[in-house]
Amino acid sequence: MLLWLALGVLLVSLAAVYITHYYYRDLLFGPPVDFDEDHFIEIGLYPNGHRGVLVLTCDDVNAATDPGKVDRLLEVADRFDTKTVFFVVPFYKGRYMVTKDSGIAGALRRGVERGHEVALHGLTHSSPRKGLLSFRKAKELGDLSHSEQKRRIKKGKRILEACGLQVAGFRSPAFSASIDTLRVLDMEEFLYSSDTRIYPFMLMSNKRFCESLYYPYHPAGLSILDLTTNGDYFWGYSALGSEDLKSLKHRFDRFYENRGSFVLLSHIDPINSGKGLWVLEQFLEYAQKKDLWRPTLKALAEWWLAREVLFATSEVKEDTLYVTLEKGSEFPLNSLSIRLKPNLLIKNYKIMDVNQVLLKEGKLSEGTVTINV
Repeated sequence: MLLWLALGVLLVSLAAVYITHYYYRDLLFGPPVDFDEDHFIEIGLYPNGHRGVLVLTCDDVNAATDPGKVDRLLEVADRFDTKTVFFVVPFYKGRYMVTKDSGIAGALRRGVERGHEVALHGLTHSSPRKGLLSFRKAKELGDLSHSEQKRRIKKGKRILEACGLQVAGFRSPAFSASIDTLRVLDMEEFLYSSDTRIYPFMLMSNKRFCESLYYPYHPAGLSILDLTTNGDYFWGYSALGSEDLKSLKHRFDRFYENRGSFVLLSHIDPINSGKGLWVLEQFLEYAQKKDLWRPTLKALAEWWLAREVLFATSEVKEDTLYVTLEKGSEFPLNSLSIRLKPNLLIKNYKIMDVNQVLLKEGKLSEGTVTINV
């Protein structure tokens, strides 16, 4: 009996450590950046000191998609000044290829011209392996070799580029990515992936449990960022309603309270069906009241790659606070906000780079300053 009790306690303890590591690491340790604040300054996590991030993403756009569905989604997004990232299947089911002169390519190019983004969503969204379940058939990359995944990713990217659509990001069909997928993306110099690859695996696609990483992170120690996706709240068709909207607001609020990056998932057909666009409009109206940065995923990835390795030092000499900023990335940090903490003994500040080039100077009473680095 004691042996079974001890074994039970051990299993519960291991489960607690496991879940804490994956689900609550951001709450315990905060944003994974080299510098957040010290005694004298606090550097904003996002441009202009915004508290959080909101990006809308839309999956399964393909050659068989009615271009009007893209246009309707863009109209709503533009009205609320929110960027949309369209994850496109270039050769859907191996039968429908996006071509330069197709209506869907034209709709996507119009979106890019208005500041939105196109990213890659596999090649065919169908698995070459036979499966009994339709969901399994949609898991295109599941169990494929490294070389076959590389072939599909490169081919898909070339198809979209031939349509005048440049891609920097990737999301796997039906969340079928593996470590091999990430290695291919890293090798092909994609900036980011956007999946729900959070373990325990069995909870991976459950929208109420899987999205518990609030900030971008580097999976498996690779250079590529993962901008974790939040589950699709629009897949309710005609049954979609106020409860789905309430659940969406609740999860978004958790991210916002923790200065998180909220990447909202949708699919092109469900969001254009039933009350899908209505739920989106209601949510975006709610989010208008928040202090949000609304970039594309590419812009978020570029910012984060620079922000996570930014380091600062501060010291006081006589009545002046000297702040030195050390960048570790080629990407710019435009509209970086630095809050100068009040101190009765310090009157002035100077902000410099590591080469002692003066970036900005002024009075500490300014409170918060914004610079380009």
